[in-house]
Amino acid sequence: MFRKTQFIFGIILLLISPEIFSQKTLKKAELQAEAGEYQKAINSYQSYIGENPDDYFAVAKLADILALTGELDKAETLYSNIPLSAAIDVVTYKNHGDLLKKMMRYEEAKSKYALLARTNPEQANLLTESVDFAIGAMGKAQTHEIMLVPSNSSSSDFGLSFYKNMPVFSSFREDILMTESEKEFNETNFALKTFLYNTQSNRLGYIHGVNGKISGTGPVSFTKNGLKCAIIEGKVRDNYNLVRSFENSSLHIADVNDKGEIVASKPYIFNEVGSCINAACLAFDGSAIYFSSNRKGGFGGFDIYVSYLNNGMWSIPKNLGPTINSKGNEVTPFLDDKNLYFASDFHPGLGGFDVFKCEVIDGQWSNPENMGNGINSPSDDYFPTINKNGEFYLTSNRIGGKGMNDLYKTFKKPIIEQKQEEFAVIPDAVSLDELASQVQKHTVKSDNNLSKAVSLKEHSENQVAFKLPDFDTKKVGTNSASTSLSLEGAHRIALEQVIPNTEVFFIQLASMSSVRPNFTKFKSLLKYGNIYKMMNNKTIKVRLGYFSERKEAEDILAKVRASGYKDAFIAFEVLNTAVMELILTGTDEQSFTDKGNFHTKNPDVIKEYKSANKYKVRLASYEDPIWFDVNKVKDLGRIEQWTKGGWTIFILAGYSDLEEAKKAQIQASNRGFKTSEVVIDNGGILERLRNN
Repeated sequence: MFRKTQFIFGIILLLISPEIFSQKTLKKAELQAEAGEYQKAINSYQSYIGENPDDYFAVAKLADILALTGELDKAETLYSNIPLSAAIDVVTYKNHGDLLKKMMRYEEAKSKYALLARTNPEQANLLTESVDFAIGAMGKAQTHEIMLVPSNSSSSDFGLSFYKNMPVFSSFREDILMTESEKEFNETNFALKTFLYNTQSNRLGYIHGVNGKISGTGPVSFTKNGLKCAIIEGKVRDNYNLVRSFENSSLHIADVNDKGEIVASKPYIFNEVGSCINAACLAFDGSAIYFSSNRKGGFGGFDIYVSYLNNGMWSIPKNLGPTINSKGNEVTPFLDDKNLYFASDFHPGLGGFDVFKCEVIDGQWSNPENMGNGINSPSDDYFPTINKNGEFYLTSNRIGGKGMNDLYKTFKKPIIEQKQEEFAVIPDAVSLDELASQVQKHTVKSDNNLSKAVSLKEHSENQVAFKLPDFDTKKVGTNSASTSLSLEGAHRIALEQVIPNTEVFFIQLASMSSVRPNFTKFKSLLKYGNIYKMMNNKTIKVRLGYFSERKEAEDILAKVRASGYKDAFIAFEVLNTAVMELILTGTDEQSFTDKGNFHTKNPDVIKEYKSANKYKVRLASYEDPIWFDVNKVKDLGRIEQWTKGGWTIFILAGYSDLEEAKKAQIQASNRGFKTSEVVIDNGGILERLRNN
């Protein structure tokens, strides 16, 4: 009898064990999602759903997480596969509708909100009105244009602010190495950190937050006088989501010395257990703080509050009220004088979070104004901020960025009649003649009264890895190290635009000391990239590249070695345009083919192009090439980048004769490049046209 009972019990265990295991997987997925470990949660949900495809609650949760992490298409497929007859949480209809709105599928979004209306008609009506607003806004011409800020990485970069007009932002980037002492206080490099870009040293450095910590620090808001800052501190993961990534974050107020270093910090007295503060703006030189929090007593999820410093004590946080706060989430406040900027996912907008503006009128906040198509997008737009020059920046996860979130600078589109201002965002090009006087100010006089340029060696000794371009668009015409501002000695370094001081991968093919090396033997490798000559003392290094990702470089290296270059290897270094020269590029050979810029079968035209003299257009000379906008002139010809003594010269090329080049020069001048001129490329040497 005992054996029979034991046997039956064993059979029952075999039958229920898969169910027990399946429920454990589901519970694990739920806990991982709550902890913000989204990729692990996705894997667990997928494993569970594979065994339980009809559990549409789980399918909806997986779709929610995929939408949060930017996998919009995958999320939409899962939502769509849920039958209308399935018993699911009605919030799924809202989430699906919100996703469809982000994807600009407005009528489909309305249909999902209609399903929500069965149980929550008030919310459904508001959401439907928001879709109608989006349709109208997207149908209007954009009032602003937007461009990526140079510091963006392939990770999430967000929360831009300014310390004495030097950019400060938070990021999950891992390419900025810690010192040994910094490593002692920070266990891992794979965490949120905040960086300050020093415009004087041209370097990106860490913000040391609470108790000297780097990891888990940010975003940070500095007062205008730079003496205090507000710090958000907590565990935030790279799958950044503004509402759900700050469950354990808190606010700290800190004193700052004249170097931008945090010297003392205290937790904000009204931090609350069980709620969080995910963004803050320290206003009026530190006497008021505006912050967004999901604490109890608000109107929705996250609301915006204000607290004032009186006699060294912070006042009880005051909710800004129902005019600003809604049943949704209002976050990332920024106060500029009397104007308050913030982001909301509930007020009528174009997509997820939109940026809004309101002002104080007779002691009351005005109704929030959506800042319109251009600043806002169908994606999430938040963290508005303005520097002392009045330039407007924000964070967005819109299509076209480098990472999940990126920093953007906005500027108003010009009125058509104001043609003079159409290209105001481009720094004034500096003519070579005008630069002559600038050089005299920045060179050292020797005993024989000749200008002495700063040597390349002196530059290299002062270089710091992981530099970023200057954010100051007006910094043109300073710190030149060149003694001669003629075109003589300039050499081509790239097609399109090269950002110096970024780390890249080259494939080194050869190293030689020949005075006149023969580079034509490397032409067979042009299908993999360009051939560069790199000068190192008296040695010439021949390199193929360059590549931004190691995996790509390794794949190409395998092909190069298979082509007979057994000794080729990967070189990883900071891109230094001062020592590199573009020797061979497939574009030159394809200028008159279907792969090139111009199409002709006229042998005389081709012969003229490939002769010793090639007409080109010198557009502008910049100290910082990041502020050259390729998009303004890329339709006029092939962009080439040349360098001379620390200056970057942008060239338009690919013209068959002088007349074509002059036409392009006139068009470039009309587009803002007032100092452009036609030049001759005489076998790699740029020469001005002589006036007859």
